[in-house]
Amino acid sequence: MNGLMIALVVAVVVIGGLLMLFIQLTSGRKQTLDIEMYGKVWQMILRNMDSRNTDSLQMAIVKADKLLDKAMRESGVKGSTMGERLKARKGMWSNENAVWAAHKLRNQIAHDDYVALNEQTARRAMSGFELALKDLGAL
Repeated sequence: MNGLMIALVVAVVVIGGLLMLFIQLTSGRKQTLDIEMYGKVWQMILRNMDSRNTDSLQMAIVKADKLLDKAMRESGVKGSTMGERLKARKGMWSNENAVWAAHKLRNQIAHDDYVALNEQTARRAMSGFELALKDLGAL
């Protein structure tokens, strides 16, 4: 009976140790992003931008912001809002000011009735989103 009890305790300890090792190895791993999907969506957003149409520029900015937010969530960036997720990556962006400026422009578009938007401002925002997507490894 003693030998059976010792074998049972050893088996429980070994299985528990293996389970803890598995959890530790898999919990800290970042999810890999589908680079092909992100690239296709990004190219579609760019193709649909019409510099002569303010609504088109605004829609591209909103879609780019959504794509960046999706990439951050899929990468495991913590936060319940886009702003919180951007803050969680503070110091990790190649150009933090460009990312924040692009997101703030998206917020203006979403919340203000009239946003004066020209092609240059839109392109600058899109460059900020593109750089952020590259920083995350989505592009």
